[in-house]
Amino acid sequence: MIDLTKLSRNDIKIVEDDLSLILAETISDYQKRTGKILQPAHIERLIINTYAYREALMRQEINEAYRQQHPRFATGLMLDLCGDDVNTPRLKAQPAQTTLQFTASLDFNQQVIIPIGTRVAVGETIFVTSEFGILDANKPSINLSATCQSAGVIGNNWSVGQISNLLDVLADNVEVKVSNITIPTGGIDIEEDDAYRLRVLLAPESFSVAGSKGAYEYFTREVSQEIIDVHVINDVDTSGKPLGGVVAVTILTQAGLPSAELINRVQNALSDERIRPLCDQVIVRAPNQIEYQVNAVLTLLEGINPKTVLEEAKETWDQYQRGQEKKLGLDVVPLAIQSILKVNGVYNVTTPELNLIKVGANEWAHCTNLNLIISNEVVDG
Repeated sequence: MIDLTKLSRNDIKIVEDDLSLILAETISDYQKRTGKILQPAHIERLIINTYAYREALMRQEINEAYRQQHPRFATGLMLDLCGDDVNTPRLKAQPAQTTLQFTASLDFNQQVIIPIGTRVAVGETIFVTSEFGILDANKPSINLSATCQSAGVIGNNWSVGQISNLLDVLADNVEVKVSNITIPTGGIDIEEDDAYRLRVLLAPESFSVAGSKGAYEYFTREVSQEIIDVHVINDVDTSGKPLGGVVAVTILTQAGLPSAELINRVQNALSDERIRPLCDQVIVRAPNQIEYQVNAVLTLLEGINPKTVLEEAKETWDQYQRGQEKKLGLDVVPLAIQSILKVNGVYNVTTPELNLIKVGANEWAHCTNLNLIISNEVVDG
């Protein structure tokens, strides 16, 4: 049985598009028809070379058009059409969200109404409240959710207290102060092909009425393209025994741990009775974070520039870490890390303080520091 997940684009062909084979077949056909043996310098060979090249291009386009009919290989608009077949549209860009705290010093008979849509800015970036609130003498401070007016990453990562410019007058003769008490997160650009493709392939799971793992994963990913991995399991009690009807959903985001706002959005989405089987209780969580550090000692070959080695090793590590931290449940394996850091010019790598770390399916391994040390020893190889 073929494992479709391991197929590459070039495995999917309905016509042969290898230029050398097309050229050989064309030369052979011409020689059979004319009885003439062609030499590389013959004018016919030049004409045949041009024909074979254009034929190969045409066949490649035919194969690519065929691949674009299947969600595993479709891109761009063709992937959107594949998603349309299973009622799964591409997720649009989404705005960042934060929590704003409004405060005012009020007399007993004073009141300040904070309507939905109240605008608070940081520079040219504007957040608007998505909740209604009232300040009075008994309640001089209130926290309200707010959403960035601009979709995308522009609203992310403002420091606590930076969003503080109140653009709307809420009351005469009363000073209302406002600032964000959480770092805005959740702003993300339009869903990219790889993430969208995964949701399209998961879409048939959403047709289930029994609350399958795949269905919960599909509906979780539907909340935001910021979510890059999902783990669904029957929750357990303190002794490790399964809790009947309790579903634990763990989510990982592009930034790592999900924000409280995103967890609440996923919780609300999965609690919808059109999605959640009647007897299920859904609990959405951030993964347990397992932190580790890597102190690696690099022994170099003789004559190698240490600076060049360090730059290449750091670049290779960054690529490895980005891939490693996009998945839940990936173990920390010293041998794998040593192999990654053994770049050109490195004779040996040791990580003396790093042991094998087993990571659970609902856990996330995060490296907090990489320290590369060049050994005083050099080897001539």
